[in-house]
Amino acid sequence: MIQQGRDVTDVAGVAQLAGTSLATWRRNRHADFVKVVRPMPFSKKPVLYDVQQATAYLAGKPVPALETDPEPQPGDLLTDAEVAEVAGISASTVRDEAADGRMHSGIEKAGRRFWTRAVAEARRDRPAEERRYRGRTPGSKNRTPRERPTDERAAEVAAELAAAERGDREPVTVAELAERYGVSERTAERTMVRARELAG
Repeated sequence: MIQQGRDVTDVAGVAQLAGTSLATWRRNRHADFVKVVRPMPFSKKPVLYDVQQATAYLAGKPVPALETDPEPQPGDLLTDAEVAEVAGISASTVRDEAADGRMHSGIEKAGRRFWTRAVAEARRDRPAEERRYRGRTPGSKNRTPRERPTDERAAEVAAELAAAERGDREPVTVAELAERYGVSERTAERTMVRARELAG
């Protein structure tokens, strides 16, 4: 999990923060770096590091510890396995639903995909009859993907509005939502209004 308000990067990103090439970083500084800044527990390929810890190390400042048992926040970024645990489904179902549009496609960080806790909880709370993908009616020529429940979309957008407010992403726009969900801008506006209500 990436705690809300924090970010991660891979070794190439650390080298960039240090203002050096990746080869030079690996040769001269990486061994000392990993003695102090440990990889994120969930990361293997690619190995990821906390940006705040890396930045503090490079500045010669005390490295801030990660919280060992943080209070869950809607903007926490979860791996597919962590989403699966929250939602009560398998990690493969998370990936499948993200790929076919039944769930948010996720946020990419250093080559790995994450989902907000808000998305995971929305998937968990989705009514059972809406969780089952029934496919299209035999003989149907309508190739339009099934719409996802508006409340789920609103929860996803609410988390992204919060991220934008923190400066973790660009402002959320109606045009972006319309394109993402394949809806009209009018429908996207209604989703935005509902998301703002959820965000408080």
